[in-house]
Amino acid sequence: MARSFRRSRRTEQTHYRKRDVSLISFGHCVVFATMMIQGVLIPDSRIQAQAVETEFDQSAFVRDNCIRCHNAEEQKGDRSFSLLDSDLDGEEAARQWQDILDVLNLGEMPPEDEPQPKADETKQFVAVVTRQLQAFYESNKASTESHVRRLNRYEYRNTIQDLCGINLESFDPTSYFPVDERKDGFDNIGEELVFSDYLLQRQLDAASQVIDKAFHANTKNDTTLERFMPNDMCNRKFHFRPQITFMVNVDGSYVDVGHGDKKSDRVLSKNYKGVPADGYYTIRVKAEGINREYPYDPKLMRVNRDEPITMEVLVANPRVGGRLTGNPTDRSIAVVPLKDHEATIYEFRTWMDKGFVPLVRYLNGPYPIKATLRRIIPKYHLDAVPSNWLSGTADHPAEQLDAWISDVYQGPRMRIHHIELDGPEPMPASIASRTVSLGKESADTHSIDPGIAIEGFLFRAFRRPPRESEINRYRAFMNARLTLGESEETALRTTFKAILCSPNFLYVESPHDESDPADTAFRLASRLSYLLWSSMPDDELFELAENGRLVDPDVLVAQAMRMLKDPKANAFTEHFTDSWLRLNDLGSMPPDLKKFAAYHKLNLQPMMISETRLFFDHILKNNLSIEHFIDSDFTFLNQQLANHYGIKGVDGDEFQKVSLPPESMRGGLLGHASILTATSNGVETSPVTRGIWLLENILGTPPSPPPPDVEPLEPDIRGATTIREQLEKHRKVATCAECHRKIDPPGFALESFDPIGSLRTVYSSGNEKSRRVVDTAGRLATGEEFQDITELKQRLLERKDQFSQCLTEKMLTYALGRELVFQDRPHVDEIAEELAHRGYGLRDLVELTVSSQPFRD
Repeated sequence: MARSFRRSRRTEQTHYRKRDVSLISFGHCVVFATMMIQGVLIPDSRIQAQAVETEFDQSAFVRDNCIRCHNAEEQKGDRSFSLLDSDLDGEEAARQWQDILDVLNLGEMPPEDEPQPKADETKQFVAVVTRQLQAFYESNKASTESHVRRLNRYEYRNTIQDLCGINLESFDPTSYFPVDERKDGFDNIGEELVFSDYLLQRQLDAASQVIDKAFHANTKNDTTLERFMPNDMCNRKFHFRPQITFMVNVDGSYVDVGHGDKKSDRVLSKNYKGVPADGYYTIRVKAEGINREYPYDPKLMRVNRDEPITMEVLVANPRVGGRLTGNPTDRSIAVVPLKDHEATIYEFRTWMDKGFVPLVRYLNGPYPIKATLRRIIPKYHLDAVPSNWLSGTADHPAEQLDAWISDVYQGPRMRIHHIELDGPEPMPASIASRTVSLGKESADTHSIDPGIAIEGFLFRAFRRPPRESEINRYRAFMNARLTLGESEETALRTTFKAILCSPNFLYVESPHDESDPADTAFRLASRLSYLLWSSMPDDELFELAENGRLVDPDVLVAQAMRMLKDPKANAFTEHFTDSWLRLNDLGSMPPDLKKFAAYHKLNLQPMMISETRLFFDHILKNNLSIEHFIDSDFTFLNQQLANHYGIKGVDGDEFQKVSLPPESMRGGLLGHASILTATSNGVETSPVTRGIWLLENILGTPPSPPPPDVEPLEPDIRGATTIREQLEKHRKVATCAECHRKIDPPGFALESFDPIGSLRTVYSSGNEKSRRVVDTAGRLATGEEFQDITELKQRLLERKDQFSQCLTEKMLTYALGRELVFQDRPHVDEIAEELAHRGYGLRDLVELTVSSQPFRD
């Protein structure tokens, strides 16, 4: 991805140079800046630069206005222009001239405290250098060589699912793959997706599991109905004085669960071995909520009486981890608010892999339960005998008639009467994975020509027509297996496994075959499908590629719009937001367990991610302006996240579009808890971290890395000094001041939010007297001032063209699966200019990216 001004000589020859901004488009050269010219402040000025035919010495302009700070000795911002050649006869010279032009357009250079150039000189400089850069770009266009990259983990999973038809809800063939390396947040950059011996071995294992699972998926299994009663779910040795701590099974008519700890026992049949085969099953649970309005002090129970008792239904593999406690294979099926004291049957249809079992738990119950009971007993049940909830050893009735806590406890409970499991459903032949694997012919391997099966599978696996040599090679491979004594089905399976280990499957695009005209169309089909679906093309794309129509730009765009309407386009929303907004960093430094207990208790992280993805998806599907990413009057919330934000009137667990109050600071991405948590360290916030995030992902102007001899700031957890006071001292270091004048101000505005995105006006500390007021005011490097995040958003909206340029770069990088190079600059400018002409719609940006020259090359 585009990088900061600080660069190495090795990379600057090949990588796209990040500018402080580019608002130069070659049709009309625009100077967008807030500049001090002859002592007069011109806010948000746009100076139309006309072609200047007279000679102008641009080197003299640089010497008079730049060399003082960017010479061989000082090199502020890691740039030196002392040896800059006025002739753009090489990429390095062109890169440096583009740097100067960009910062001049933004108004960041020269700094406010330095002498400013005259307006007419600036106009002439911009016109001359722009004309020269245009000529350079025209004569040095980016190479159109095929950029080969392998499938990353989620692309592999999706492709396997679409190729073989297997269900991956509980089965992940990439679970033991190494984590894909990321480049500036992107995990689909070809240069980073290297191979290793370990990865190759894991891919061999995955291919074997996938094909075996695919061949078994169409096996016919009789549908059965299982019913699990309370005695199946809970040992009744305590039924005389049942343990309220975990589960209560008094007489076999129901099981009561009184705890909400994820790591404690859940309700399931302890002797059930698991479902007999992969398939869709129906789970029915008869349940009700008991004692939601309990008689105890809520401060002691720490359970909200206003919330319904909530049941979570899961499936898990009991052979992995524990049967009762938290299991790494847990997959949540549904979260259900139970009716109070009214037994109701709740039904769910879900996929279950062979050996998985259904189970339920009390999602919002008290935890840890023993600590809760210790708080309640001294105040409400002094006469209760505690041994059965402390030791849990009694297995027969007590002789004395004392009151036991399990008899008198009136706390909230989830009551389960029974659980039913019905399935597996017959799998329709049209989607049976074994049928798909065999070229959509009969499921009987003995009634199909293996050669036809191999050719059909090769076409879909390689995502193009297989060459005759490839068909012959895999047919010969199968014949060799038959010669070794394998059955026809086993030999065919082994051949399919070999195909899944071929580079032609593992790489998104294979090297371009210029001798085959159809090759371009199939490469384009793959590029489009992996952009929008993170998976292989479907039949319609294959057909258009086969008849050559996909190379038509209008057809290509029409297909992109069709694909965005498909549910598989959720992959684009998920993975592009992960890459652009760094949501894939969320959870890498989880918030402190004690300081931010609500974050963990309410499981806020997936809710935070859902808000941002739903927000992005809404803007995309409705082609709303990308300005909404900076500020908006709506977002998407459920009740839990709305409570976290302090927003009233949102009920239920389902996310819904919510209109924000006019005074709300939540509008746009900068108010999303996902962003605010991902840019924190789990303990405290840093204006530097959040400021850098904003420069990189909103303005597209990442700062240089800090010098190696400068110690990083550590937050003062005593509250004796604010982070602003610490940064003031930090900026006195000459090597730090230049970057921090750009980084710190937007970071200060985001200090209105704590490490999990809650609003705050003071910094919390252990000492109430030492708490400091949060100061959110700042001054951007270009001179604009703001008092808080609301005003910062207005300053950013004034730079929406700069944001548009940044988002265009991010989108094109994701679409191409490579870092942008210097010669991509004109294409980025062209897309951004047309996007502005259309009104900045996000779906328009996708369309312009797909129809751009780099994407179609």
